[in-house]
Amino acid sequence: MKRILAAVAACICVGAGGPAVAQLVPYAGVDLGYGHVEYSPNAVLPTDAGGQGFAPGLFGGIEYGMGPRLALTGELDWAWTNFKGGQRVGGRVVDHEIHMPINLKLSLGYRLRQTTLSVGLGIGRASIETTDSLTAATVKESASGTSLLLGFRRDLSQRLFVRGEYARTSYGSVNFITGNTAQLGVSAEVFRVGLGRTF
Repeated sequence: MKRILAAVAACICVGAGGPAVAQLVPYAGVDLGYGHVEYSPNAVLPTDAGGQGFAPGLFGGIEYGMGPRLALTGELDWAWTNFKGGQRVGGRVVDHEIHMPINLKLSLGYRLRQTTLSVGLGIGRASIETTDSLTAATVKESASGTSLLLGFRRDLSQRLFVRGEYARTSYGSVNFITGNTAQLGVSAEVFRVGLGRTF
């Protein structure tokens, strides 16, 4: 009788199964993006300066498998961005140039066969340089902002994958120009596609 009960208990344990063993999977890759920047107008600079350009870069991170479907991902990426914009106020020309080199991101992904859909949040760092023809001065400001991320990943093989990502980052108000100092709200949108490899 004891043997029968032990066999039944073993079958129940096997049938019920335990929680999936979490796995840490490092990965890295390269990507190419395109984006644009928006500057909120104000009294001193009443028009939207804008600015756009390419954003190639590198990325690396760790994926934490929470089960057969869910994964939590932490990632750091570096991008070479040089989005240029400008505006003319009367005879005054104000040129803007924004660099967004570093982003730290945390995403939650849901896997459907070979494709993973993800949503996440990030922290971005930007360097903004402004040249003002009225004062002949150049002003450099650093700013941090929060990002909203949407993405997908498609496995090509056991190690290789392609991915796409949309990121919108709001940097808040940043000081521009000298003399009659102005603050502009700055936000950026970047679309990226990349090729990566797990290790």
